[in-house]
Amino acid sequence: MSYNPSQAMGLIETLGMVPAIYGADAMLKAADVQLFSYENVGSTLVTIMVKGDVAAVRASVAAGKAAASSVGKLTASNVMPRPVPGVGEIARVHSVLDEPAEPRLRSLALIETFGIVYVLEAADAMVKAADVEIIGYENVASGYISVLTQGDVAACKAALAAGIKAVQAMDASVYSSCVIATPHRDLVKMTRRYNLENLLG
Repeated sequence: MSYNPSQAMGLIETLGMVPAIYGADAMLKAADVQLFSYENVGSTLVTIMVKGDVAAVRASVAAGKAAASSVGKLTASNVMPRPVPGVGEIARVHSVLDEPAEPRLRSLALIETFGIVYVLEAADAMVKAADVEIIGYENVASGYISVLTQGDVAACKAALAAGIKAVQAMDASVYSSCVIATPHRDLVKMTRRYNLENLLG
């Protein structure tokens, strides 16, 4: 996606993917901004970048910070009112594809654990407990692993509860989890990266 240097840029950075996606959804719903860039930076850090006018970006970042912090760890945030062109070009390295909208996501249930053993147990329990489908998987490095599922909102809530319970039964804990009842349509630009068909292809 192109970046206009006259636009403000807003960023949040989180530990792990689930807080980042939850924060991104809140950012996009809070104000008239566009998802501009998204990147798994490495060492578990995930960064969301939006663009728009300064007031909208400030509101968006505030909402994203609150949402991400409610389900995980926010490591950084910033509003850049008018970054220099070189900064915009750096951000474009991580830009999301600006393609025609894909079918809207259904409700999402996301779970993130430290280690693949636990997330596989969670995913198995989620699909067995409710009518949800696995739509993605991601390893953000340093052991944090996420599984993304979708279904109707009641099924997602039931599935998430089952996934958390399954991990706890293994004497472990879930790092982050959430249900997004009505995902913003632009989240598909992020979640499609983790589509299992793409990962296996």
